[in-house]
Amino acid sequence: MMDHLQCGKGRELKIDMIVSNDAKQKGVSKLSTEERPFGNIVNCAMFWSAMTGPWAGVQAAASQEETQFILPAVCTLIFFFSSLLLVVSPDSRFLSQLWIIVGLVWLASGWFTFLSQNFTDKSEVWMNICLTQTLAFAFTAALPVLITDLTLHSD
Repeated sequence: MMDHLQCGKGRELKIDMIVSNDAKQKGVSKLSTEERPFGNIVNCAMFWSAMTGPWAGVQAAASQEETQFILPAVCTLIFFFSSLLLVVSPDSRFLSQLWIIVGLVWLASGWFTFLSQNFTDKSEVWMNICLTQTLAFAFTAALPVLITDLTLHSD
């Protein structure tokens, strides 16, 4: 079904209504059962991209004064980029597993910084940060993506 719209100065614009209706049906709520788990992975990776991008910047700024924050800042930046890669290609089993491993390295770098105790006045703050990162990553990222990955690629 073709529809004509009047544009400025007597021009017409033809719109194929079937194509535009098909495009509307491809929304998140209209995903098939095969595409829905990939939507979960994309949402999860987008959330962590939004969270770790600014966090990497904060840590990089803090690392200019205190050098023990360099390792967590670099690991956060790598985790941010791996989250962006997973958003681009959520159907890649390799990328989803790599993302979980990079996330675990990111967590380990935070705990390593806390346990090395190179700083004096912010140790309880850094412990709270590490606990929050660990619990948030476990419940919003590692477990859902791992479960989704296992169910999608089971042989």
